[in-house]
Amino acid sequence: KDLRFRTMAAWGKGKGKSKGGGAVVQPRAVLPRPQPAGRAPGTAQPAAVGAVPGSGASNATPPPITVSGCQNVTIANIIKGSYTASGSNHNKPIYQKEGSFGTVAVLIYYWDERDGPNFHGWWFGPKVGGDQVWAYSANKASQLPPTIGWKVPWDGAVDPSVQLTHGGGPATIPIRAGAAGALGPRAGLRPGVRAVNSKQLEEVKRREEESKKRVEELKAKREAEESARKEHAAALAVRKAIQKVRTANPDNYDELRAQLEETQAKNLEAMGTQADKVSEEATKALEQAQKRIDDLHAKKLEEEQKKLEQEKLKKEMEEKVAEFVKTSKEEATKMLEKVKETEELVVKLQSDGNTSEFLEALEKAEKQLEETREGTKSTRLKIMEKQKDVADAESFRKVKREVMELSTKLATAFRAMERLGQSLQQAKQRQELKATALEKLEERKKEFSSFDKDKDGKLNLKELKAYCKSKGLDLAQEILDRIMSSLGAITVDKFRAMHQKLFIAHWEAIARKKAEEEQERLRKIEEEKQACRAILGSIAELLQSCEATASAAENRAKPLIKDDTEKGSDEINAEADEVLKSVEEAETTLQSSTGKFSEAKEALAALEAPGQMSSDLQKLEKRESRTKGQLAKITAAVKVAREKAKRKAYAEFDQKRTECATAIRAQMTSKEKSADDFFEELNGGEALDREKFLNFLKDLPGLECFDGQMEKLFDNLATEGSISKAGFKDLVRVFYKCVKATVMSSEISIKSKTIRRLEVGEVLEALATPCQEEATRVMRVQCVATQDELTGWVTVAGNQGTTFLEPGGNFYTCVKETVLSDTLELQDSKTLRRIA
Repeated sequence: KDLRFRTMAAWGKGKGKSKGGGAVVQPRAVLPRPQPAGRAPGTAQPAAVGAVPGSGASNATPPPITVSGCQNVTIANIIKGSYTASGSNHNKPIYQKEGSFGTVAVLIYYWDERDGPNFHGWWFGPKVGGDQVWAYSANKASQLPPTIGWKVPWDGAVDPSVQLTHGGGPATIPIRAGAAGALGPRAGLRPGVRAVNSKQLEEVKRREEESKKRVEELKAKREAEESARKEHAAALAVRKAIQKVRTANPDNYDELRAQLEETQAKNLEAMGTQADKVSEEATKALEQAQKRIDDLHAKKLEEEQKKLEQEKLKKEMEEKVAEFVKTSKEEATKMLEKVKETEELVVKLQSDGNTSEFLEALEKAEKQLEETREGTKSTRLKIMEKQKDVADAESFRKVKREVMELSTKLATAFRAMERLGQSLQQAKQRQELKATALEKLEERKKEFSSFDKDKDGKLNLKELKAYCKSKGLDLAQEILDRIMSSLGAITVDKFRAMHQKLFIAHWEAIARKKAEEEQERLRKIEEEKQACRAILGSIAELLQSCEATASAAENRAKPLIKDDTEKGSDEINAEADEVLKSVEEAETTLQSSTGKFSEAKEALAALEAPGQMSSDLQKLEKRESRTKGQLAKITAAVKVAREKAKRKAYAEFDQKRTECATAIRAQMTSKEKSADDFFEELNGGEALDREKFLNFLKDLPGLECFDGQMEKLFDNLATEGSISKAGFKDLVRVFYKCVKATVMSSEISIKSKTIRRLEVGEVLEALATPCQEEATRVMRVQCVATQDELTGWVTVAGNQGTTFLEPGGNFYTCVKETVLSDTLELQDSKTLRRIA
């Protein structure tokens, strides 16, 4: 992951190629060979070890290098190891890392400043001038890879741990041939040189054997590839022939089949292992091709047969079309000739005639015209129907225009017959009207003669009156005089005009009479409408008065049913009485309007067109219904107010009774007397009458008495006009209801022992008046729990305003509707009434 790459743009063009005369030498392993004692010709002097090209010792071999160190673990595994010279680049040596065959090549090489100063220096990389590099040294003057100062990675900081050691192992010193004889077998050699040369020779021999083995393997691989290529080429040639057979047609099938068999025989041996598979493909292709050829042949025969049938059908259709055209022409020509005859006949009859023979001729012509018209229509329809059978034939297209012209002529003839028929009808109607007119003229003459008694050819006034009487006309004398004056002498020619004038005068007289009757009828209707309007007006006044009374009563009733009203029970009852009085007044007014409504309905029913008054009556009825509903709601509200007054009166009585009981108990406590002793002191143990009880309460400290309250309290407590000892003891009993959970203590002190917890809804009976606890200054009362008769002290209200006890709890409230019975048993008891 720490490998760094230089971009192609940074390296410039031509990196890794021959450039500027500095040829790139491809990496190859060059190991020093063992040398005899004397130097062989062309070998380097011992002192030349480590020299570089151009240093004056051109035949010297650069020393091996050992790379060690490197802090980057990934790059260290790549560059660490032994390197030997393997060529040169830009006049300085290239080193290649020693390793097994097939591993990544690691080179150390030099690059001059041709691509810029940034790329000038020594590099570690897998390829000379390549894009991938691992380390870089900017030491440009060194003839050999520098020993220190390497950047790892190449664009990072200098890694001081990277060390290059020149002559990293025992180096082999090249010796010239023949030198051993001159110097002796051991002259110029360091101890151990021969042993090192033997190892190197073994290594060279091992590498040569490996190289030879690789060459043999490569040769075998190439031979196998060449054999496979030949098999593939042969199979491909046969498959090309097979493909041609697959697309063969009946014309070239035999030729392509022969070519396939020839190609298959020619390449049979060359196909080798693929021969069977290719032969199977060829057989299958031939079978498929033969089947397709057979199918094509059968299809061709079928098409030829179909073509013959189509030609036969075409010939038959041409004959049918020719027959159709011939028949159509004959029928159309015959019908058109008949049309022409009919037209000539009708034209002759266009002139008017006066004889009955002329009318008979018209009827015969009309009959012939109808027959010709229907014949023309049926002939045209017949031609069009037959045309459907031959319309799709090719030969029909040649005669289609001719047939269409025949159809058009027949259609034109049909329309001409219709026009002639209309002309005949008009001529016939004219003759009939003329005959009718003549008949009426004769009848009029006869009628005139019947009334012309004196046979002077004119009608006088007497004869005119006789005519009017026969027609049921009752006209005044002045009208008859006016008609005779306007007509002059009434001859037979003016008889029709006389008749019209008489009847016009008759209908005018009738119209005048009807107009007078209509005016009288409208007058009566208007009088009836005025009467209805008066009734509706009186109803509206009554309803307005009733609505005003109901609204006032409603306004007075609303405050009575509010929960926050501060009025007392007596005041509520007094207001309720006033509201009920207003309601009764309004109901009385409504009852008086009921008769008016009936009267108005009868009057409207008698009218022919009541119009808006019916709508007005409906509106008044809605107002009446709304007012009745309003009064019913007010009555219900008064009932609720009375019930509320009852509850409030009872609450007031209960409150005053509680106040009275509290005041009496306070007096008893101050005197330290029991209820029995206190009652003995009041009246010597005798029952208290009204006067003594009221005087006792007036003098009682801490009790406010208002007019009538104490009297009501006495009336409620007294039995037969007095209060007994038992009634007095019941009066002074005070009960409290727990409204918030608290505790009952054994002493007045809050810190005293807790007897038990009190739950919401429990009822307690006070044994004394409440008193203040000195430590907390809260009011506490001694009481007994009615649930389990435990006695203790309970806080009435806390010093923060929280209420724990409220007076009450000694009464029942009905929370759901039930029955009030006369005995304890439910089954055998009698229900007195229902309570809710």
